[in-house]
Amino acid sequence: MEYKSETKNCQNCKKDFIIEPDDFGFYEKIGVPPPTFCPECRYIRRLLDRNEYNFYKRKCNATGKDIISIYRPEALFPVYEQNFWKSDRFDAMKYGRNFDFGRSFFEQYEELRRAVPHLAMVNSNSVNSEYTNQSQDNKDCYMLVTSGENEKCMYGSWCQYCYFLGDCYMAEKSEYCYECINITNCSKCAWTQDSSDCVDVYFSSDCRGCSDCFGCVGLRKKQYYFFNENIGKEEYYKKIKKLNWDREFIKKAQEKVSGLRLKVPLKFYHGFQTKNSSGDYIQNTQRSFFSFNCRDNKDTAYMQDAWEKTEDCRDCTEIILGESSYEAQGVCAPHRSIVTRSCFNTIVDSYYCDMCFSLRECFGCFGLKKGEYCILNKQYSKEKYFELKEKIIEHMKNTGEWGEYFPSHLSPFAYNESMAQDYFPLTKKGALEKGYIWYDRPERDYKVSIAMEDIPKTFSGIKENILEETIQCSSQNSVGYKDKYPLCTTAFKITSLELSLYKILNLPLPEKCFACRRTDRFLFRNPRKLWHRKCMKEGCNNEFETSYAPDRPEIVYCESCYQKEVY
Repeated sequence: MEYKSETKNCQNCKKDFIIEPDDFGFYEKIGVPPPTFCPECRYIRRLLDRNEYNFYKRKCNATGKDIISIYRPEALFPVYEQNFWKSDRFDAMKYGRNFDFGRSFFEQYEELRRAVPHLAMVNSNSVNSEYTNQSQDNKDCYMLVTSGENEKCMYGSWCQYCYFLGDCYMAEKSEYCYECINITNCSKCAWTQDSSDCVDVYFSSDCRGCSDCFGCVGLRKKQYYFFNENIGKEEYYKKIKKLNWDREFIKKAQEKVSGLRLKVPLKFYHGFQTKNSSGDYIQNTQRSFFSFNCRDNKDTAYMQDAWEKTEDCRDCTEIILGESSYEAQGVCAPHRSIVTRSCFNTIVDSYYCDMCFSLRECFGCFGLKKGEYCILNKQYSKEKYFELKEKIIEHMKNTGEWGEYFPSHLSPFAYNESMAQDYFPLTKKGALEKGYIWYDRPERDYKVSIAMEDIPKTFSGIKENILEETIQCSSQNSVGYKDKYPLCTTAFKITSLELSLYKILNLPLPEKCFACRRTDRFLFRNPRKLWHRKCMKEGCNNEFETSYAPDRPEIVYCESCYQKEVY
């Protein structure tokens, strides 16, 4: 059948969006109606289910032990510590129930979800890394999320195979780095982004194979460069030695390199080895459209953070090894599955399942550690399962639920606890006006022992007793900080692990708490949106989709013109 693109009106934001012919083909193949939400609203709806780094101390409802969890103590469902939840002492099948065709599916699913105990954190095979989430195989890590195979890393996300990093986002095979974004094979770098194979590079971006560089943009295999000027080894070390690495100097260096970035052409997207694809931070993709931070994708669209041989999928967030799946969030190896979230160890031919491991042919289940032919956590024979499954799908079509992701009001998290606040930040007023839940963090029972202005501005003045201090976050002194930093803790402490990293790199203490530093870090990455633009190189007529909005000041080139400029 030949399809044509159609313009639809989003039932959430009321803006028009286009459904492409290939999308119609995909929806027909998997048997779901076209979406009623636009791609951005669908993405936000999935992000509302992801709380990666807001942790709470609470009691385990099974053992009574004090535990760390992504769920607040007042959550409307029981929460179990990992060891108990994964043991034979807990079986989610005992919460199984019959499906009632006189009620909506989502109503019945939500009753099941609130009854079944939730897993406090998703953290496996990690040593001395209690404060890590959506992570595995880490050692001596702290406040690290969506990361694996790291040691001595802290306050970061999307770190893989790294050693001794602090406050980094998207780092791979790197060591001794601080406040870096999207780096690979880097060592002793700070405030550097979109760079690879660099050593001792500071306040730089878009550099490859560089060493001993400061404040540089768009360099390849260079050494002893200072703000893109080759000054030679002797002069370079003289300048570096004279630098006063205090917090005021760091701000000025960031401002200066930001100005340099406006003079050096940038490629319209971050990534490489892409064919017939659009998005940002994409690698080795074929026919992958509107995708962000995706690798090894083929025939996909509206994807975010999807890695490792994912094919023929739509609207999936934080997945690996996906195949022919739709509307998945935080799922490992979804195959031919529709609307799944926070599931692991391969999910095959399953629908509307949540917090499950190793499923095949299951529908509307929550908390199963292994299951087949189950509906609402109740076991059926193969024949009865398929019979009932078709009836439920037909029922959901009549209620308008089939093919739709879990409604936002069924999320266990408030808007400002979720990843939606990271990528699509709202004020409390804005969130409530859109019908989202907002969490006002209660006043914490502590006393600030030292203000940031009273802390030495360089590392050389820091004393060991700083580990005992409760430091006031400087965001609290900013105008409108409660809107920009809605989960600001107002104060923070320094750990011995991070103090060691600051000493190695000779860096001053941060002036903001972890949550505020993370918020600031996200501002350095382009939004996960695309605009149609033309190459700014004179005489070039190439057009493309880019995450650089038309009103931004950067010089944006097509790939061909960019390659000629930097190589």
